[in-house]
Amino acid sequence: MNLSGTFLNKVIRSFFFHPTGNGRKDRSWLEKVKTPSFQKVIIGIGTALILAFLLSPSFQFRIKEYTVGDVATKEVKSAYDLLVEDVTSTQEKRLEAERWVFSVYDYDPAVLADTENRVRSLVRSLSVQQELEKGPGQGPPLENDLDSSLRSYLGQKEWQILEKENSNPSLGEAILKLLSPPLTRGVVPDKDLLDADAEKGILIRNIQTREEKRVRSPLNLLDLKEARAKLRGQANLLSPPLKKESAQVALKIIGHLLGPNLTFNKDETEARKAEARETVSPVYFQVKRGEIILRSGDRVREDHLAKINALRKAQEKSNALSILIGLILLISVALVSLYEFSSKNIRKFSLSQKDLLLLATTMLATMALLRLFQLIADILGGAFLSIPSSSYDFLFPIVTGAMLVRIVINSEVAIVYAILTSYFASSLMGNQLFLFIFTFIGSILGAHKVAQCEQRSIIIKAGLAVGGVNAVMILSYHLMSGSPFRMGLFSGLIMGFLGGVFASVLVLGLTPIIESLFSYTTDIKLLELANMDNPMIKDLILQAPGTYHHSVIVGSLVEAGAKSVSANPLLSRVSAFYHDIGKLKKPLYFIENAGGMENKHDHLTPHMSSLILLSHVKDGVELARENGLGERIANIIQQHHGTSLISYFYQKAKEQENPELESLQEEDFRYPGPKPQTKEAGIVMLADAVEAASRSLTDPTPSRIRSLVQQIISSIFLDGQLEDCELTLKDLHNIEESFTRILTGIFHQRIDYSPSASPDPIKKKPDEDRDSKSAKTVPFRLKRNKKAGSTDIGRIGSS
Repeated sequence: MNLSGTFLNKVIRSFFFHPTGNGRKDRSWLEKVKTPSFQKVIIGIGTALILAFLLSPSFQFRIKEYTVGDVATKEVKSAYDLLVEDVTSTQEKRLEAERWVFSVYDYDPAVLADTENRVRSLVRSLSVQQELEKGPGQGPPLENDLDSSLRSYLGQKEWQILEKENSNPSLGEAILKLLSPPLTRGVVPDKDLLDADAEKGILIRNIQTREEKRVRSPLNLLDLKEARAKLRGQANLLSPPLKKESAQVALKIIGHLLGPNLTFNKDETEARKAEARETVSPVYFQVKRGEIILRSGDRVREDHLAKINALRKAQEKSNALSILIGLILLISVALVSLYEFSSKNIRKFSLSQKDLLLLATTMLATMALLRLFQLIADILGGAFLSIPSSSYDFLFPIVTGAMLVRIVINSEVAIVYAILTSYFASSLMGNQLFLFIFTFIGSILGAHKVAQCEQRSIIIKAGLAVGGVNAVMILSYHLMSGSPFRMGLFSGLIMGFLGGVFASVLVLGLTPIIESLFSYTTDIKLLELANMDNPMIKDLILQAPGTYHHSVIVGSLVEAGAKSVSANPLLSRVSAFYHDIGKLKKPLYFIENAGGMENKHDHLTPHMSSLILLSHVKDGVELARENGLGERIANIIQQHHGTSLISYFYQKAKEQENPELESLQEEDFRYPGPKPQTKEAGIVMLADAVEAASRSLTDPTPSRIRSLVQQIISSIFLDGQLEDCELTLKDLHNIEESFTRILTGIFHQRIDYSPSASPDPIKKKPDEDRDSKSAKTVPFRLKRNKKAGSTDIGRIGSS
């Protein structure tokens, strides 16, 4: 059991801990996961993956099958950039190319040669027959040597006339003289059987030599019937060499021997037409991503089907994995680039893991709901309640995210968020530039209107403002399109306005949820914390009344100072109320709560007293987080003393120091910090010190108050406590004026009533008007007490 446990332990340690070369072990994976940088990387990777999945066009419903004449039941929108073939235009161009192809006719020169041979053979046969008839022996009959078809074609009488002309050598020449011209020119079987496209011309191809020539007027060719008729009209050409009866027989022989020598080559013609069709490039037209191919209620036409088929083929050919990887890379580059630029060039763009998680969650939720919104629109159809689907795009409350980010973080982060969300949303809705501008301007305006959200009605007013600007942008878009009063304008205006109102309603509902889930402190939460019925305020009143009174005055000072330098006055005032809540754990160790009792620090060493004073910052931060005051207030509590020195106890410790026994370290008497990181924290530090120091004034005239305020602010500034916040010298001057005005009002001149007005006038001691609270921890010249000889004990424990 021990062996197995030891082995398992080694395996686990070897997996989570990686030994280095010098024997040390690297941090475990669990420790790495807890580091802020690692968590930010994980959030970024997760955001990129989910965004890529949501934006991928591959994840969508298949398109319904349509035929020409169907009525579309829902809107069809292209998710890709497509090149669609214009079948009609392509077919027209191909038919035009075919019309320019000449019909091919084969010319056979062997027909003329064969006819000449047959004529000469006929003449020779007649001569041989005559010689045989003169001789003693009878040769074979003539019909055996002649073409049997000719004997059957001629009558007995015609044949006898022909036999009489066998000694006439002009018979063959006369026949060939008539036959050669038409056969040389070309004879077709029948003009009615010519190719329908032959009117524009034909191509005559010699089948022996493969030579081709174009004939522009094929109707001038002779067919067999016309050629025979024409030859009959030329019978006079036979009369001189032949007798009249012999000429008629010769014409009959010519009509029998004459045959077509031009034939239509259909296969070659079709092949050439096919080749011409192939040379014609298809005609394409472009369909942009997001373009509406078919609207609900439209009757489907051929061009609709062409676009739908192209879209369906694009869906089938698309590689989902390739698209997803490409989107992940693109989104990752966009997120990293914008984050790096913003974090290094925008002063207030400093995001914690919680802030990044909020941004990622809000963005992903927006994109997921938008995708769901589009899928529902596809299911319901293109027009729901007679409103075009394009109008519903303006209803979706994309600006909600930017408004929420501005309320819980700041304006700079809201701008960056608006850029990303507007880009991704417009990509999801079809890469439309107007939708990017529409969502970006709406987000910026909404974030601006909720900047000082001290009342919930401000959110509603912001929604109305966004809705109004949305309507103006939609109207401007329709005006730029050239047809401003087309269908969809009125519905678009209504949906745009309702989108802004809907966004404000969502912000109202989501703000408390985000405050609770992410522990943010919004202005609305600050107003709740400023209520005097808050349990911690009540505890201050009952257990530390001096601290409470001090905090209220500091609250008045910081509110006026914050207004003078454009800081958040509400955050400053509420933080001032709670900046000293750590004193609740040991209220009597702080002189403002002693109430004339014995000073507890008289029995403590300076080191112990300083530890008690230092602990009230740490205790205050713990109480703030335990009671859900929020990180902004907790940070100001932690920073309101910065790294300032508890000068009184440090000086006292130096007086009691024995260099031989111990070495006094100044760091032991300084607050751990950090120094103020924001304007609000810096103003609280200044007001805290100024209010405490003002109580030591014996004669608080306006000039003395001004001198005191200047001295305190200068001391803190020279001590380097304000070097990490954004307060400038001009800001310090404005704060000085604000503090002086408020303190002058608090220490206003009172009427000095005469002794007669009071029967028992009270005699005051010289130092009685001094408040026991000191000027906190700033370097300040301390006055000596004549009796005790020590510094003003009223300043002890005031920090």
